[in-house]
Amino acid sequence: MTSAEGDPGSGLRTAELSGELRRMALHLETAAVLELRAQRTADPLQVTVLRRRAEQRRQEAARLRDRLAACGLALPRGQRVPGVTPV
Repeated sequence: MTSAEGDPGSGLRTAELSGELRRMALHLETAAVLELRAQRTADPLQVTVLRRRAEQRRQEAARLRDRLAACGLALPRGQRVPGVTPV
């Protein structure tokens, strides 16, 4: 298997997998920013919208993580690396 092939059973190439990993990270970073904005605003309606949007980003990141975990490139949901504290 060459580096461009990726996992033959997954149907994804290495370039696609790295793109998915970047998308997952972007969704998680965006969710964190939206959550921070929700904490800083005084408008209850805006808080609701920002938190809903943050949750949507986290759900999309979870879907990408599941797909990457199936390819062996991410830990499955709920599994932690020993000695690493989640942020």
